[in-house]
Amino acid sequence: MRKIGIVVIATNAYFALGVKFMKQFTFFNLGHDKVTFYFFSDTDPAPYLPDDPRLNVKYIPEHHERWTDGTNSKFKNILTMENENVDYIYYFDADTSVSRPFTTDWFIGELVGGEHFGNRSWMRDKKAFDRNPRSKSYVPYDTPLEQMYYYGAFFGGEKDRVLNFCRTLREWQLIDKEIPYEPGVNDESYINAYFHYNPPFTVKIEEFVFNVSDKSGVGETRNTHLSIETIKKDLLENKDNRIDIKNGKVERII
Repeated sequence: MRKIGIVVIATNAYFALGVKFMKQFTFFNLGHDKVTFYFFSDTDPAPYLPDDPRLNVKYIPEHHERWTDGTNSKFKNILTMENENVDYIYYFDADTSVSRPFTTDWFIGELVGGEHFGNRSWMRDKKAFDRNPRSKSYVPYDTPLEQMYYYGAFFGGEKDRVLNFCRTLREWQLIDKEIPYEPGVNDESYINAYFHYNPPFTVKIEEFVFNVSDKSGVGETRNTHLSIETIKKDLLENKDNRIDIKNGKVERII
């Protein structure tokens, strides 16, 4: 049995989306792996989740005053998992949604990235790589290598490979902070620079089973002061039910 750790960073308004993602993932997962969610948040998800032996969650308190603090915390948070008993570590954005049955086979690999949904459309001729030569996230316009643009919303693989990957990217963040410089697409810029020179196993657009960046009509989730108290109240009342969030409202699925 594979032991898979899934990291979800769900502070502020992303808390509601993170709870939805974990419940959907567990319901639709047809596999037999032992999955443990590592839930970095300012709210303990336990009262909002059913008593389900398949839903294993470790809550790690985390607070972010700015959206950029949250998205840039991926690498340092994953590095805290060095002593966790898992074979694989994967990161999924909290606003990922799952709407159909699956097994984890679609994302298992040594080091895995997901082809960005815009890679073949609006980024077909001009990728969103960071072009600042002073930054560790720099990818030159005239690079001779294949230009594939990857999600920041998903990555993972074998534990040691992922830890080494995150260790490198965290070092790059800290080096750039001294300039100071923040890449145009934050953590995603570092991910793309690393994968550009160290290509991972790539989950292509047509093979990507989950839905990325599903804000569910919650509102401007990057606003750290956005209130989701009504949504949290409804999640609490439906802790034992299948739910979805649409147009900013919790819907019970019968």
